[in-house]
Amino acid sequence: MEIKKNKEFEGYGIIANQLIRLNKLFTRIARYFFNKSQDYKFKQYKLLFGEREDDIYIASYPKSGTTVMQMILYHLTSEGRMDFKHIYEVSPWIRNASFIGEKPVKMSAPRVIKTHDNYSFFDKMIKGRFIYIYRNGMDVAVSHFHQQKNYNNQNLTFEKYLNQFFKQKKWFKHVRDWTRNRNKLAIIYVKYEDLLENKEKEIKRIIDFLGISFNQKAVNRALKFSSFEWMKKNETLFGEKNKVQKKTYDQFIRNGKSGEGKIMFDEEQQIRFQNIYNKIIEKK
Repeated sequence: MEIKKNKEFEGYGIIANQLIRLNKLFTRIARYFFNKSQDYKFKQYKLLFGEREDDIYIASYPKSGTTVMQMILYHLTSEGRMDFKHIYEVSPWIRNASFIGEKPVKMSAPRVIKTHDNYSFFDKMIKGRFIYIYRNGMDVAVSHFHQQKNYNNQNLTFEKYLNQFFKQKKWFKHVRDWTRNRNKLAIIYVKYEDLLENKEKEIKRIIDFLGISFNQKAVNRALKFSSFEWMKKNETLFGEKNKVQKKTYDQFIRNGKSGEGKIMFDEEQQIRFQNIYNKIIEKK
């Protein structure tokens, strides 16, 4: 009788495992078709948004200084009026706009466009120029961890986040492909750390690259409104709010510093990071 009972439990266990595998399969299939539908929506959006010769793309991996660069470019290429309710009104993230179903923003030239897309998304015939801003990968991981914990999962641990960071290798591949620039796109590379050390010098490099007229008043505005102090104080212009839960997300503009990676990564994690970096980026 006991043997029969155990066999019954074994049968239930087999069925349960099969159901788990089927659930994972259906989840992958659903995710695949969802991503395909979003890609189609974005292509339709891009047709409406169009391309212009004087478009300026700010390309980056998330948490690499994108919003700072948006503020800099906005003031260098416009009169710098600060009456917008969100940065996306004057410097849109077009993939996100497509995802949430917004219509393309009507903008005067030159348009400053944010993108986190992989390099492969842009073909060699793309119009416009690119500013690729990149940051120490360990600092990126720390900053992104805090945002994910704040936005999505309060129980997320740094170790769990970092395991996914190493497993997926998204940051490494993003930086490798954009710095490789196989299609010879018009790109200027800006290190986030250089912005912190000497922002005015980097701004002048960007002005030369874009071929726009030097305007000291515009540079002064860019320096003021892209400062960490001002952006943190006015975080609602850049971050997000959950109106349902009435929760303010306060990790979008967090501390604007560099070097946190070396503090939060233990020795083994630093070695693992460097090994992947050497394998993917140094041997690009």
